[in-house]
Amino acid sequence: MSETPRAAIRSLETGVAALLLAFTVLGLSLLPVASKPVVAGLVRAVDSHVSADLTGRETLDAAEGVRRFVVDPDAPGLPATIAGRPAFDASSVSHLEDVRDVLVPALRLSAGLGVALAVWALVRRRSAAGRRLVASACRAAGLVLLASAFAGIAAAALDFDGFFGWFHTLFFAEGTWVFPAEALLVRLFPIPFWVAAGSAWGAIVLACAIVLIRAERRSCFTE
Repeated sequence: MSETPRAAIRSLETGVAALLLAFTVLGLSLLPVASKPVVAGLVRAVDSHVSADLTGRETLDAAEGVRRFVVDPDAPGLPATIAGRPAFDASSVSHLEDVRDVLVPALRLSAGLGVALAVWALVRRRSAAGRRLVASACRAAGLVLLASAFAGIAAAALDFDGFFGWFHTLFFAEGTWVFPAEALLVRLFPIPFWVAAGSAWGAIVLACAIVLIRAERRSCFTE
């Protein structure tokens, strides 16, 4: 094979690997944000019990029920009432089912891609040219993640409500994710909760981006 087609194939491989790596990082970065300690900590930090008009224990239990419902297909159903008051109605449960149908496959796909990329990197790093290719893919993925994180932060800072709505339209049908202000789902997870959760996700993505870029530089130095 001549040098030009070979270089084109290497560039294509680098680009595909970088995009898949960026997607993997974006997906797996959701895991700590959606973990029980982080969700509970954010619920406490934004005083969700005040907006939800529940006791602290009831608020934490309700938040954990929702968290588990969207990350675990085998999770128990959500209560229609809490302490004798309306909790999660059919429309709320339907939306959370939609969230689960997006989140669970995305996490599984991210995990599978992570394993596949690790195997690819191990095989490629057996040669000097392969190590350079892996390093280039890491750098490109890091730059994509940096650009994505900064773009998201800027958009959210300028108009969080608009950004929040736009983000939902990417995954959910129009009207299925809008609820009245008195809905428990809205009161349990108010806007400050999502600002904090989004900030945590963005911080993790930025940290991963820096690690990937530094890994490329370290690889070049070692080379």
